[in-house]
Amino acid sequence: MAEEYRAQETEKIERQYLNGKKDENLGVYCDLFSAKTAVEGQDGGVVTAILLDGLKKGAFDAVIVVKRIKGYNAQAIATSSPDEVAAARGTKYLKVSAIPQLQELIAQGKRKIAITCTPCQARAARKFHQTLKQKHPELDITLIGLFCFEAFNPAKLKGEVQRLMHMDIDQVGKTEIRKGRFSASFAGQELSCKIRELTGAVENACLFCDDFTSILADVSVGSVGSQKGYSTVIVRSEKGKRLMEKLEAEKASVEVEEIIKLSKFKQERAKKSHVNLKNHQ
Repeated sequence: MAEEYRAQETEKIERQYLNGKKDENLGVYCDLFSAKTAVEGQDGGVVTAILLDGLKKGAFDAVIVVKRIKGYNAQAIATSSPDEVAAARGTKYLKVSAIPQLQELIAQGKRKIAITCTPCQARAARKFHQTLKQKHPELDITLIGLFCFEAFNPAKLKGEVQRLMHMDIDQVGKTEIRKGRFSASFAGQELSCKIRELTGAVENACLFCDDFTSILADVSVGSVGSQKGYSTVIVRSEKGKRLMEKLEAEKASVEVEEIIKLSKFKQERAKKSHVNLKNHQ
């Protein structure tokens, strides 16, 4: 019953917010390509570029981004400052809720809000918007979704990285997951381990999530399927299409099968997790 309700909920959100053809592995989309912008950021800098361009041109009153804080921890912040957006660039592989910041911005009278979010956060934001649309019909929320296979528990990740890579993750610079490896910059060098070796640090809820590409976002962005230095972009709505049309970016092709492979893998893992849970109840 829970799976059936979730599927119905997804279809309702898709009809309300998205536009394009529906693929069983990629979700609803109207365009898919690889892109590189002039903005320094993760891979092709697409997410940061969208946010900066939207603030500059008045498409957004404010944005919600995830910023790294002391140690290897992160928190969501609401801002209208280009400098703060630029400072928050780069992926943080941690579970962070953006809803409190969204509530705060709405209370402040902000109505055009962009949120960078993982798949679970995108779903929560859509549902939150649905509950508020009658009270605030002018509320315009844009979701920039991130590809996400799983998020890590900070304390557990710290222990696993110390065991596998012999480093203190609180002291690392940039972290990246690419082609099945977790890498981190530390003391002028880049160290890495296989991502499957970090299974013990994964947040439990992630094992039940079947969404890899943030299927409910306006634009989804990730590295899978693109060459190094580029971002894969999946455009899912008319709003997302307008944002990308206005963005200056160099485009390239995408290895779609790479995305589909991970999407299927995550779907299968979620099914197994639900079956195992039922068998132990």
